[in-house]
This record gives sequence, structure tokens and C-alpha cells, in this order.
Amino acid sequence: MGRKRSKSNAPPPLETRARGVDAAREAVAQSLPLKPELWVLAAWVVVALEALLAMYLGTRQSGALPIRAYVFGAPLLAASALLVGVVGAVQSYRKRPFATPQRTVAFCLLAFVFATTSYHLPFPAHRSFRPSRVRVEPPFEGEWTVAWGGPDDSSALLATRPDRRFGRLFVVVRGDVTRADPQDPASAFANQQPVLAPCAGRVVRAVGDLPDVGLAASDDLGNHVVLEIAPEEYLFLTGLAQGSLQVSVGQELASGAPIGRVGFSAASRILPEPHLGLHLQDTPEPIWGQSIPYYLHNLRLNGEYVQRAEAVGRGFFPGFPPKGDRIARPE
Repeated sequence: MGRKRSKSNAPPPLETRARGVDAAREAVAQSLPLKPELWVLAAWVVVALEALLAMYLGTRQSGALPIRAYVFGAPLLAASALLVGVVGAVQSYRKRPFATPQRTVAFCLLAFVFATTSYHLPFPAHRSFRPSRVRVEPPFEGEWTVAWGGPDDSSALLATRPDRRFGRLFVVVRGDVTRADPQDPASAFANQQPVLAPCAGRVVRAVGDLPDVGLAASDDLGNHVVLEIAPEEYLFLTGLAQGSLQVSVGQELASGAPIGRVGFSAASRILPEPHLGLHLQDTPEPIWGQSIPYYLHNLRLNGEYVQRAEAVGRGFFPGFPPKGDRIARPE
């Protein structure tokens, strides 16, 4: 005779099993909705926009549109990711369960967008791999030091500036310091030093009436002169002293011609003392031009004569000697 099935091993009634199946289906339906929530779709849209921005900038187009996309695109995407994330968190809290698979993926995507757009990579300039062929020489007398800038990414604070991606900032170092008085930025040894034309060119812009008020200045260009040195190549000499300009618009200059003197008219947060800025871009308009890499020619680099050098800066911190390359015209 077969053994009688115990009461505890008997299958549940059909009605109970049906209720269990219905409950399981409802749980699955809630965790994996057939129609994604609007904020989840918005998260995917934000990711797609970041991908499109990266692809567009990667094509290294000329003109001002890539600059605007680089300057404004990343902050807008970061703000969008944050906004969609907040909306998603509120809706997920109100409609439980909070962490469904779709919501978890959306939150991860938004976090990725916010993180990657908050960290600016160097600007992909149109001329990144085509440096200027003009022979640019040191625009000063005596030995100076590159505090920031150069063709690589060692000075990342300039690499994120589309117009100054390959620019350089110069200071004078004496006895491992750049100032006579550590507490007085205006006592920098670069202050009032003469500035020379680094190459032949035509003056297309000359601003020389801004006051030498340091960090209270209106911008980080200060008084400056722009030279057209080749077609679509404009060399900026910035941070000049008020009333020191010796050139005017339309004037043709030879290499080594006097231009003015260094002042404290530029409000630079990364170099808060008188210094000389030198950068090359493809338009004469400030800010909205794309930077062009250039070499320095006919110079003494760290005490040795070379015909051509990249010359890079490695950062500037008040009270510490700059570690960048030392530059001088040959004797």
C-alpha cells in the first residue's frame, strides 16, 4: 500500500496558488514597468547629449562655436543631470520601491554625466597639431621663468582656456623668489620690465589705459597689444602697465621693437602679481579665439643655447620658486 501523504506536504489549494501567482506578477510589473518613467527617459537623453558634445568637440572644428560648446555645454549638462536626478529621487521616494532596476541604471548614468562634465579636459583646439611656423623669440631682456603654460597639459589651468590653451605666463625669479616683498604683489621683479616684439607683425589692437590695480582689474588680460604675425594668427602680449605702450594700431613692428612695460593691470587668480602673458590665437578678438601652439626660437633655455624650444611652465604658488623653464635671449 502507498503511504498516505501527510497533511503538511499537501499542495496548497488552487485559490491560494492563484493569489500567489497574481502577487508575483504584480511585483514584477512594479519593478520592471513596461513604460519607463519620464525622468528615466530624460536621464538617457542627458547621456546622449553628452556623447554628442564629446563627438562634436572631438572633430576639432574651427571658429567660435566649439568654444561656446566647450564653455557652456559641460556646465549645462551637469546642471541637467543634477536636476533630473533630484526629480527622479523625489518620484522614486513617492512611488515605492525606490531602487528598481531601471531607476538604479538611470541614477548611475546621471552620476556619470555629473562627474565627467564637472572635470574639464583640455580644450581640443583646431590647430592642436599644427603649430605656428613663425619664429617667435623671447619678448623680454634678461632671464625669465615660465610659470604657467606650454604645449602640453602640465599647466592644466591654462589648458582649459580655449584662447590660451598653448599660452605662457612669464615671471622674473631672483634668489628663488619673484617679489622683493613677499606681502606686496606689486613688488614683483617683473613689474615695469620692458616688453619687446617677439617677432615681426602689424599692431591690430592696443589697450593701454587700464589702471594697474591687480586683482581688482576687470579681466585677466589687462592692458595688451595684439600683433597680426601671419594669416589668421594673432599674438597677444598681456598684463602691460598703464600708459606704457609705445605702439599704435596699424604700426608695423620688427622683431625686438619696444612695445611697453609689464604692469599689474591683469586680474589673474593663478598668478596674482605682475607678469607677462604671451599667447597666439586665430582671431584678434579676446576670449573667443582658438589657441595656436607656438615654439620659442633663438633663446637660452635653462642656461643653454637652443634654436627652438617648447618651454613649459609647471605651476606658480606665491612664496615658492616656479619650477618652469628659464628663458632668455642669447647674449
